[in-house]
Amino acid sequence: MAAAVCEQVLPLSSPRHIEIVLYENDATLLPLLEENMQHCHAALTAAGHELCYTIHDADFILTTQGRQAQRLLFDDNGVEEFDAVIMNPPYFKIGADSAQALAMANVFQGQTNIYMLFMARAAELLRPNGELVAITPRSFCNGLYFRNFRRWFFSRMAVRHVHLFECRRSTFDNVLQESVITHTQRLGVTVDSTMITTSRGRDIPPELNGFTLQTAKILDDTSGDMVLRIPATAEESAILDAVESWPDRFAELGLRISTGPVVLFRVEAFLLSTVDGNETAPLIGPHNVRAFETVWPVEKRGKPTAFRVCPASVRHLVPTRNYVLLRRFSAKEERRRLTASWFLQPEETRHYLALENHINYVYHAERELTDNEVFGLTALFNSALLDRYFRIISGNTQVNATEIRSIRFPHLGQVAAIGGRLKELGDYQPAKVERVVLEALGINGRLGAYLMEVAL
Repeated sequence: MAAAVCEQVLPLSSPRHIEIVLYENDATLLPLLEENMQHCHAALTAAGHELCYTIHDADFILTTQGRQAQRLLFDDNGVEEFDAVIMNPPYFKIGADSAQALAMANVFQGQTNIYMLFMARAAELLRPNGELVAITPRSFCNGLYFRNFRRWFFSRMAVRHVHLFECRRSTFDNVLQESVITHTQRLGVTVDSTMITTSRGRDIPPELNGFTLQTAKILDDTSGDMVLRIPATAEESAILDAVESWPDRFAELGLRISTGPVVLFRVEAFLLSTVDGNETAPLIGPHNVRAFETVWPVEKRGKPTAFRVCPASVRHLVPTRNYVLLRRFSAKEERRRLTASWFLQPEETRHYLALENHINYVYHAERELTDNEVFGLTALFNSALLDRYFRIISGNTQVNATEIRSIRFPHLGQVAAIGGRLKELGDYQPAKVERVVLEALGINGRLGAYLMEVAL
């Protein structure tokens, strides 16, 4: 990345003076880093430029604080030196009592991911208008886990450009969420618009077909969560507009979503291979949840299919009633992020259900969901419209209940109308479901055509 900076400077006609501070604590890479920087030094010197560089074999977080940071990074007056920071930080969770977390306690307290601390430290080291380019997982863009960081970071940094790698598998190994390059700037200038670009894999083409949106549309602060949404196309921008024109949020409709209470390794004493009378309950996991269908029992590599009902196990169960079941996880390159099925009380005579913690279940806080509402909600979750919207706001493979609660939804009357039409139709093929959803919500034209194509 330092070499890339030098390549940009190399052809400039007027002489430039560059100072680069590098951090690398992998001993196997240090000789190569030194060789690369010597090569950059020689090339720039030959072109009439001047390069000074320093390599620190040290922990970036711990050595950029206090007196040591004053000596290493700042001038005699303690003025921040850096015009730009470029980084691809490590990604791993650290405990609340780790040295790095304690060193950044002013930003975040508790368990966190190390890459977040790298971004925060870099922001602190920039001059006003200084720029940060970071290659990271997309996970910080949404969710409760990173909310305090986003509030801290985006109160100091303006988003100028976001580049999304759409294919997880071909970008970085063992990274379960999408990766992004964010270009942000230390506040000192007003940034009203943000550029969005995408590429399928790690090879970014020289000419990117991006588009520009108002920053307020990219960085949503309506709930105070500072969620960074990434619509990759003009059609996805239109999906944002369509969904966010709906009148209420999920929770405001009286709808609730919870995670299944059964954690298999904690309840082994209650797990059964088959159902045996009313003293057992169906055990439902993600493999039972298929689009528009809850399939039970399913024999899968000897997994339990039932749960013993007794006074000690009741706290792990939910009462049998009408639910929408939603998978919490999708595979790395699965076509759909959201997969929902319905569960109707008349189809199960037992009083309890055992729902694994790998699924979420949707219900109404004050009453039973009607059959039409269950069918309509399931259709919405399985629609290309809501699936694409969810991908815009979240790059993770996990479907968090918190994110569902914040999504805007149509009135329950419209939801029930969608469900009633589907029941009449009796056909749940994706294109037919999509048509019913779009017609009920009045979505047509170019966006409707795009979503029908996605559904196919």
